[in-house]
Amino acid sequence: MRWKSWLMWALALLLTLACTIPLPQISTPAPLTLIEPVDQQKTIPAEGVSEASVRLRLYVGDLTLRSSAAVPFFDGHFRYNVAEWEPVIREEKVGAALRVTVNQGLGTQLPLADSEPYSNAWDITLGNALPVELTADLGVGAANLDLGGIPLTGLSITAGSGDVVLSWATQNPQPLGTLRLTAGTGAVIATQLGNANFDRLSFVGGTGAADLDLSGTWTRSALGDIKAGAGKITVRTPAGVGVRLNFSGTSLSDLHTVGFSEQSEKVFVNADYGKAPLTLTLNIAVAVGDVTVIAP
Repeated sequence: MRWKSWLMWALALLLTLACTIPLPQISTPAPLTLIEPVDQQKTIPAEGVSEASVRLRLYVGDLTLRSSAAVPFFDGHFRYNVAEWEPVIREEKVGAALRVTVNQGLGTQLPLADSEPYSNAWDITLGNALPVELTADLGVGAANLDLGGIPLTGLSITAGSGDVVLSWATQNPQPLGTLRLTAGTGAVIATQLGNANFDRLSFVGGTGAADLDLSGTWTRSALGDIKAGAGKITVRTPAGVGVRLNFSGTSLSDLHTVGFSEQSEKVFVNADYGKAPLTLTLNIAVAVGDVTVIAP
């Protein structure tokens, strides 16, 4: 009866994903108010603080995020043509910490097709001098996050139905505790995750495809937990790092490996395992999805 427990786990996972997709509660639909496009800018300095957190809640629209040494801390451009979607920006200082929250204003009606004349785009630049914990709750829309150079101490991204692209062209100068990615129905593409400088990776797959590239500059050993939902996940492991895969699932046919050998039952290692100074341990749980792990 083991398959029954795995089926229950899969259903619970999908229900969890449905609950985490941050869409507003809709009661009686009301027409959205179309206006002339607005280009709103908000700059937030970081005077007298030593750490910060930024939380972005974007229910309908596209997000672009990058870093720049020319920005003291936070610079945002918000372009929208719906009155109800004006962003609500809050700043709060708690001791030496600065907390910034950006919420999309809510209407009670969501666009039903791309052809509808609604637009909402956030373009955000973070500085690279202040350690920051970043959280992004995304609903309908695409997100492109170039996180290289941002001194991230924590990262949590929850995706809805849009596609998400993450990239780390340069190494995170700050040790990052846990990197959390929760996928929805869209695709997730992450490149050079090794530059994130994380201690732990937590990825929960949705119904869309995901491609996780763990290459980059590794400075210490790390642990990863990967749970496959109903989609297909591809994991590309780094060169020069010992990698161990601990698999749990109903069938090994759900796990495909390239460049790994089976060390024991449901345990696979690459050629560098036990020889390289650093080790990446990946715990992979498959319910109804499919996971492929590729060694360089």
